[in-house]
Amino acid sequence: MSMSQVAQKKIGDGAPDLRDTLFKPIQQRIFTAQVVATNCGILAHTRRATEFVHELGCELLYCLEDGTAVRPGDVILSFRGTPKSVAIAEDRVLGAMMVPSGYATRARQLQLIAGSKLKVVCGGWKKLPQESKSGLHAALSAAGIGMRMVDGQFVYIDKNYVRMFGGVGKALDAAAQFPDHKTVIQIRGELQSIAEETQEAVQGGANVLMVDTGSLKDLEVVLKILDQLSVRRDVKVAFAGGVTEETLLLLRDLPVDLVDVGASILNAPLLDMRVDIVAFE
Repeated sequence: MSMSQVAQKKIGDGAPDLRDTLFKPIQQRIFTAQVVATNCGILAHTRRATEFVHELGCELLYCLEDGTAVRPGDVILSFRGTPKSVAIAEDRVLGAMMVPSGYATRARQLQLIAGSKLKVVCGGWKKLPQESKSGLHAALSAAGIGMRMVDGQFVYIDKNYVRMFGGVGKALDAAAQFPDHKTVIQIRGELQSIAEETQEAVQGGANVLMVDTGSLKDLEVVLKILDQLSVRRDVKVAFAGGVTEETLLLLRDLPVDLVDVGASILNAPLLDMRVDIVAFE
């Protein structure tokens, strides 16, 4: 079966496509296309892009790996196929990589600003539609940023869990039924003061305290209480809430272990690319 026949089989189903008539005079030709970067950035979700290439019956010739830094003019991916398959691939291949690569570029920038001691994670995946989650996951992996506060199994007790149980201590009592799981709990000072919630979190055996107010003053209170209780080495401290570049610069000089960055990554501009036809047979 020729490449042209494969392409027609892959993409020929469904409603009539004007491209079938448009490309009829050149439908037997095979064109080589390149995806070219037009901005500087970090690549992500290239695997999905190559899957689209194969699904459309095109031949993959070359592709850079996730995490590669690119500059304007760099060839990211190249493939060859029939006119219609190449035309459809232009939309799908760019769509697979541009937004995730934008996430990856921004995430890498934020981690560099945070420095080597402060671990950046992104818990904003919950705010994306299900079909977009794989792109964000690929982006964070490419940038060297995680989606999890701790390794292994853990119970994450967010503000709504605390509200439903009626306090930090009661929520941690419920989590105690999972002794093989670590516990991460949000500290917001809603039902008690920040200091009281911190004390209850320590008494309840929390492994990570997430100061989720975006307030550096609240963070100072938590760190002070942990020092007073002589448990700072046993408990990790995370910070979240409207984190910006300026926040990261301040946090890197404080005894904080983790920072959760959401909107700063999810609002990143896409990494622009274009598709160029460079040869035909």
